[in-house]
Formats: sequence, C-alpha cells, structure tokens
Amino acid sequence: MTQAFLAALGATALYGIASVLQGFAARRASGPAVVRHPAYLLGILADLLAWALSLVAMVWLPLFVVQSMLAGSLAVAVVIGWPVLHLALRRQDWLGVALATAGLALVALCAGPESTVRPAAWFVPALAVALAVLVVAGLVGYSRLPAVVLAGIAGGGFAVAALAGRALMGGGLSVSLELLVSPLAWMVCVGGGLGTLLYARALERGSFGGTTAVLWVVESIVPGVVGLVALGDTVRAGWGAPAAAGVALSVAGCVVLALSPTQEAVAA
Repeated sequence: MTQAFLAALGATALYGIASVLQGFAARRASGPAVVRHPAYLLGILADLLAWALSLVAMVWLPLFVVQSMLAGSLAVAVVIGWPVLHLALRRQDWLGVALATAGLALVALCAGPESTVRPAAWFVPALAVALAVLVVAGLVGYSRLPAVVLAGIAGGGFAVAALAGRALMGGGLSVSLELLVSPLAWMVCVGGGLGTLLYARALERGSFGGTTAVLWVVESIVPGVVGLVALGDTVRAGWGAPAAAGVALSVAGCVVLALSPTQEAVAA
C-alpha cells in the first residue's frame, strides 16, 4: 500500500504544480500564445502524469482516500505559487492549507485493507446511465445553466471517471485490445472530457472560487461514498468517525482555498 500512497501524493503534487505552471504561462503570454508557452505545455504534461498516478493509486487505496488527497492539490498550488508567482498569502490561505493537510493526514491513517471485491453486475450499467444523464444535462444546459450547476455536473463527470477508473484498474485488465473495448475505459474518457468541458464553461459564467469549490466537493465525496458502498472500499476497523472527519477537513480546506483570492491568482 506504500506505493499507492506515494502515487497519490505524487498525483496531488503534480496537479498543484500544473496549476502554477499554467498560471505562470498566463502571466507571460496572452490569447492563443498561452497554450504554446513552454510552461503551459509542461503543466499539461504534469496533469497527464498526475492522472496516470491517480489511476495507480486507485488500485490499492479506497477512493475516499485518493479523491481527498487529490483535493489537496489546491494547497500545493498555493504553497508553490507563493514564491513562484509572488503571491501574498492571507490567513485564509494558511487556514485552508492547515485544514487540507490535517484532513489528508487523518484520511491516510484510516484506509482499510486493499479491496478484493469486484463490482456487482449492476455497477457498470448504473454508471453508464448516470454518465448518460450527466452528458444530456450538460449539453442541454451548456448555454443556460448557472455556473454552480455546471460545476456540479462537471464534478459528476470527473466522479464517474474516477469510479470507472477504479473499477477498471481493480479488474486487472492489461494494456491490450480488451482494455480498449472495455466500456469502463470509454467512461473514463467521456466522464473526464465532460468534466473538463463543463468546468471550463462554468469558469466562463461564474467566479473561480465558487465553481472550483462545488467541483471538488462533488468530485471528492461522490466517488468516496460509492466506493465504500459498491466497490468494497474499506475503512480501518473502528476508524469510521475519524475517516469522516478527515474527509470533512480535506473538503473544508479545499473550499476555503478555492474561495481565496490567492487561489484565483494562481489560476489566472
């Protein structure tokens, strides 16, 4: 399980670094030139590596642990952005970092043994239906729904991608034709694509803080709960209450950081 924690920590750090790199590029270029800036391209590479590491972590760790740790990337972005982007950190930022750090430490202690339970027969069809509903809601409401609702749907898309990835990695499929034709693999792609599209749209229509907070709350809590109910994820015996407290602290820290003007400056 140690390698899984290292993979999750690496993913958390890389997501935070990616945000800072992309914010750095946005300060050095404008318009289409931003996406050609070396720092922006490095940020995209860091995002992809983080995503791959998060899939590795899902093989051995409960989803509530992995998703809570990934939410801590906001804290990483603030701490790294402080010297790199010359940000002035406020008390709110330090509070968010402290809450997220305490929550992640507590969540890590609460992880139960590696799950050996395969998803029930209804899991994949139910996940496909949920994704279809999210896709229809997102496409129909793309131009009319408020930012917070779009962010919630985006978080749902990322949640489906995480759940599909967890079931896929836990199924022991190798990189082969079997993987390419697996409906779970396609759900990872569609859920991630939907989340990316709608989160960008939500940022166009609303504030960074509110939309990001809603996104991470949905993306952290929904997969964690479903993982415990349907994927055999476990909490260490007698540690149910501390696990809930750890997730709550992690999500609270994420919300505090997302609503901070400093975090908005990182994502400029």
